[in-house]
Amino acid sequence: MFSTTTATRSTRRLALAAATALAASLLGMGTATAQEHTAQLPPDQDWRSCGSLLINKASVQNEGDMFKVNLVPGHALRVPHPSVGVAWGDLRNCVTFPNEDTLRQQFDCHAAFARKEKEWNMESDRPSNPGWKSDNPQQHQCNWGSSDGGGSS
Repeated sequence: MFSTTTATRSTRRLALAAATALAASLLGMGTATAQEHTAQLPPDQDWRSCGSLLINKASVQNEGDMFKVNLVPGHALRVPHPSVGVAWGDLRNCVTFPNEDTLRQQFDCHAAFARKEKEWNMESDRPSNPGWKSDNPQQHQCNWGSSDGGGSS
Protein backbone atom coordinates (compact mmCIF):
# COMPACT_ATOMS: atom_id res chain seq x y z
CA MET A 1 0.00 0.00 0.00
CA PHE A 2 1.26 3.47 -0.86
CA SER A 3 2.01 5.96 1.86
CA THR A 4 0.46 9.43 1.71
CA THR A 5 3.80 10.90 0.56
CA THR A 6 4.16 8.32 -2.22
CA ALA A 7 0.58 8.92 -3.34
CA THR A 8 1.16 12.70 -3.36
CA ARG A 9 4.34 12.29 -5.43
CA SER A 10 2.54 9.98 -7.87
CA THR A 11 -0.28 12.51 -8.23
CA ARG A 12 2.21 15.34 -8.87
CA ARG A 13 4.08 13.27 -11.47
CA LEU A 14 0.85 12.36 -13.23
CA ALA A 15 -0.27 16.00 -13.24
CA LEU A 16 3.14 17.11 -14.60
CA ALA A 17 3.03 14.45 -17.32
CA ALA A 18 -0.51 15.52 -18.31
CA ALA A 19 0.44 19.20 -18.35
CA THR A 20 3.56 18.42 -20.41
CA ALA A 21 1.56 16.41 -22.93
CA LEU A 22 -1.04 19.19 -23.19
CA ALA A 23 1.66 21.84 -23.67
CA ALA A 24 3.34 19.70 -26.33
CA SER A 25 0.05 19.31 -28.13
CA LEU A 26 -0.84 23.02 -27.96
CA LEU A 27 2.65 24.19 -28.93
CA GLY A 28 3.10 21.59 -31.65
CA MET A 29 6.22 20.19 -29.99
CA GLY A 30 7.20 16.61 -29.55
CA THR A 31 6.74 15.28 -26.03
CA ALA A 32 10.50 15.09 -25.37
CA THR A 33 11.02 18.74 -26.32
CA ALA A 34 8.19 19.90 -24.07
CA GLN A 35 9.51 17.77 -21.19
CA GLU A 36 13.03 19.20 -21.59
CA HIS A 37 11.68 22.76 -21.49
CA THR A 38 9.51 22.00 -18.46
CA ALA A 39 12.44 20.36 -16.65
CA GLN A 40 14.74 23.32 -17.29
CA LEU A 41 12.45 26.03 -15.96
CA PRO A 42 10.09 25.02 -13.16
CA PRO A 43 7.06 27.19 -12.45
CA ASP A 44 7.19 29.79 -9.71
CA GLN A 45 6.28 28.35 -6.34
CA ASP A 46 5.44 30.76 -3.53
CA TRP A 47 6.91 30.29 -0.09
CA ARG A 48 5.41 27.21 1.50
CA SER A 49 5.88 25.46 4.80
CA CYS A 50 7.76 22.20 4.35
CA GLY A 51 6.58 20.45 7.51
CA SER A 52 10.17 19.43 8.29
CA LEU A 53 12.47 20.00 11.25
CA LEU A 54 15.30 20.56 8.74
CA ILE A 55 13.60 22.86 6.20
CA ASN A 56 11.13 25.45 7.55
CA LYS A 57 9.91 26.80 4.22
CA ALA A 58 10.98 26.97 0.59
CA SER A 59 10.13 28.63 -2.72
CA VAL A 60 11.18 28.54 -6.37
CA GLN A 61 11.54 31.68 -8.50
CA ASN A 62 11.62 31.39 -12.27
CA GLU A 63 13.77 34.24 -13.57
CA GLY A 64 13.54 33.79 -17.32
CA ASP A 65 16.57 31.75 -18.35
CA MET A 66 17.34 30.49 -14.82
CA PHE A 67 15.61 29.73 -11.56
CA LYS A 68 16.38 30.09 -7.87
CA VAL A 69 15.55 27.67 -5.10
CA ASN A 70 15.19 29.52 -1.79
CA LEU A 71 14.85 28.00 1.64
CA VAL A 72 14.80 28.89 5.30
CA PRO A 73 16.66 26.15 7.18
CA GLY A 74 15.20 24.78 10.39
CA HIS A 75 17.15 24.90 13.63
CA ALA A 76 18.11 21.22 13.28
CA LEU A 77 19.89 22.00 9.96
CA ARG A 78 21.84 24.89 11.50
CA VAL A 79 23.83 22.66 13.87
CA PRO A 80 26.96 20.78 12.74
CA HIS A 81 26.69 17.38 11.07
CA PRO A 82 22.97 17.24 10.29
CA SER A 83 21.61 14.61 7.98
CA VAL A 84 22.16 16.64 4.81
CA GLY A 85 20.76 13.90 2.58
CA VAL A 86 17.50 13.84 4.54
CA ALA A 87 17.32 17.66 4.40
CA TRP A 88 17.81 17.57 0.61
CA GLY A 89 14.98 15.03 0.38
CA ASP A 90 12.75 17.25 2.52
CA LEU A 91 13.45 20.19 0.19
CA ARG A 92 12.74 18.07 -2.91
CA ASN A 93 9.44 16.99 -1.33
CA CYS A 94 8.49 20.58 -0.50
CA VAL A 95 9.10 22.29 -3.86
CA THR A 96 9.57 20.91 -7.37
CA PHE A 97 12.66 21.65 -9.44
CA PRO A 98 15.05 19.76 -11.73
CA ASN A 99 17.67 17.74 -9.87
CA GLU A 100 20.80 19.51 -11.12
CA ASP A 101 24.27 18.76 -9.74
CA THR A 102 25.03 22.43 -9.08
CA LEU A 103 21.93 22.87 -6.90
CA ARG A 104 22.87 19.91 -4.70
CA GLN A 105 26.48 21.17 -4.53
CA GLN A 106 25.29 24.63 -3.44
CA PHE A 107 22.96 23.03 -0.88
CA ASP A 108 25.78 20.90 0.56
CA CYS A 109 28.08 23.93 0.65
CA HIS A 110 25.47 25.96 2.56
CA ALA A 111 25.00 23.09 5.02
CA ALA A 112 28.75 22.92 5.61
CA PHE A 113 29.76 26.60 5.57
CA ALA A 114 26.69 28.85 5.70
CA ARG A 115 24.32 26.98 8.00
CA LYS A 116 23.70 29.99 10.20
CA GLU A 117 22.46 32.17 7.33
CA LYS A 118 18.75 33.00 7.67
CA GLU A 119 18.02 32.09 4.04
CA TRP A 120 19.82 29.94 1.51
CA ASN A 121 19.52 30.65 -2.22
CA MET A 122 20.72 28.32 -4.96
CA GLU A 123 20.84 29.43 -8.59
CA SER A 124 20.43 27.04 -11.51
CA ASP A 125 22.79 28.98 -13.78
CA ARG A 126 25.86 28.41 -11.61
CA PRO A 127 28.18 25.84 -13.18
CA SER A 128 28.61 22.42 -11.61
CA ASN A 129 31.53 22.53 -9.18
CA PRO A 130 32.23 19.04 -7.81
CA GLY A 131 35.43 20.36 -6.17
CA TRP A 132 33.66 23.12 -4.21
CA LYS A 133 35.07 21.80 -0.91
CA SER A 134 38.67 22.33 -2.06
CA ASP A 135 37.89 25.47 -4.08
CA ASN A 136 38.19 27.85 -1.08
CA PRO A 137 34.55 27.85 0.16
CA GLN A 138 35.32 30.64 2.62
CA GLN A 139 36.09 32.88 -0.36
CA HIS A 140 33.36 31.85 -2.83
CA GLN A 141 30.77 31.48 -0.02
CA CYS A 142 28.88 28.88 -2.06
CA ASN A 143 28.59 31.41 -4.92
CA TRP A 144 31.04 30.09 -7.51
CA GLY A 145 30.93 31.11 -11.13
CA SER A 146 28.60 33.85 -12.20
CA SER A 147 24.87 34.10 -11.75
CA ASP A 148 22.38 36.54 -13.23
CA GLY A 149 20.43 35.98 -10.00
CA GLY A 150 22.97 37.89 -7.94
CA GLY A 151 24.79 36.63 -4.91
CA SER A 152 23.21 34.04 -2.72
CA SER A 153 23.93 33.33 0.86
